[in-house]
Amino acid sequence: MKPVPSATTTDTPPKDHEPTRTPARLGRLGPLLFLAHAGWMLPFSAAGTLIPAIMTEIDPDRKVALYGILATTGSLASMIATIVIGALSDRTRTRLGKRNPWIASGGVVLAIAATAMSFTSDFPLLVALWITLQVGLAVVLAPLFAVLPDRVAPGNLGKASAVVGFGQLVAQSLGSVVAGALITVPREGLRWLPWLIAVTTVLFVLLAPEPDNRDEPREAGSARALLRSFVPPSDRDFLLALVGRFLLLMSFMSVLLYQLFVLTDYIGLGIEEAGRVIATGGVVMAVSSGAATVLSGPLSDRLRRRKPIVISASLIFAAAEVPLALSDSLAAFYTFLGVGGFAYGIYIAVDQALLAEVLPSSDDRAKDMGILNIANTGPQILAPIVSGLVVTMIGYRSVFVIAIVLAVVSALVLLPLRRVR
Repeated sequence: MKPVPSATTTDTPPKDHEPTRTPARLGRLGPLLFLAHAGWMLPFSAAGTLIPAIMTEIDPDRKVALYGILATTGSLASMIATIVIGALSDRTRTRLGKRNPWIASGGVVLAIAATAMSFTSDFPLLVALWITLQVGLAVVLAPLFAVLPDRVAPGNLGKASAVVGFGQLVAQSLGSVVAGALITVPREGLRWLPWLIAVTTVLFVLLAPEPDNRDEPREAGSARALLRSFVPPSDRDFLLALVGRFLLLMSFMSVLLYQLFVLTDYIGLGIEEAGRVIATGGVVMAVSSGAATVLSGPLSDRLRRRKPIVISASLIFAAAEVPLALSDSLAAFYTFLGVGGFAYGIYIAVDQALLAEVLPSSDDRAKDMGILNIANTGPQILAPIVSGLVVTMIGYRSVFVIAIVLAVVSALVLLPLRRVR
């Protein structure tokens, strides 16, 4: 990784130090990106319900606190690992390329850790295994997210982002359905579902090979260079995109990570009925978010606009959370999933394209995408802490009000972007 020059200005266009290898069309890469992203998202979407259910089995009185500790430590490990693995991937030179060797290995590591988790109730061991699982996911995702800027032409970024987003959204919704069906036997789901990640990542690597990059120049690795990986580029648009994404996903995670507890403690359902509602809600979200994703990504390519679409999605998402703040009813919960799913579908279809366009250097794509994806892991660290404290002190309704404010602010943060239209 090259250090970012101190003279970097806010409007400096991205540097291109390597030859263009991006084909004019997505071709086979499109379906494989869908498969890879759906493959990791489905088990993790289900885990968002299965893990709280396991915490309920271990200690019903301390379930919220236990889940907060588990989620926070795992997300912190994931955040650090994503940046480190991203930097290492940028420097990797092998016959199989610099991304695929990492992608293929991470899925196996996390699947083994998840299977081990399903056999224990010892909380410290669960935390250690969850950290291992999250690091394994970082080994998959840090290089996988760099595939878009590496191998997709600028004119196809919206389509590719939509394919990635659609895969994630379909899998996220199916994960809710699967989790709802397994809510009374959560360990069975945790035991087998993560192996889907191992299978899909190996398929991606086999069917989407990278060229041999052993002749590509690189800087010598050092501990100092690795430490510099944690410093974001001094680029204005990059930092605005990072903050905007962080705030919106913080808003989303504040509700979604607690959906089981929202249904049981706020709305007042039993755990089996809550499981059925989560499964039904997964279908609602799949339909609304899927439709939005299919339309939004190609539209952003046609209009050559990313920023207005992402900002609109943030504001719609804020509106989706209003009913929950006003009413502790199932109708409010389904409204959140339907309208919020539509907004999230718009957002995720275009967001990866927007992120790819704010990268300041082609030499550090995986590292910089790893920093941007702190916006994925950071909210998973903070949302359980903040929401847990707010729920304990002043109740669930205040969590929804805070989530609304965060979504609105995330839209305002993106307004000054200059390099992305």
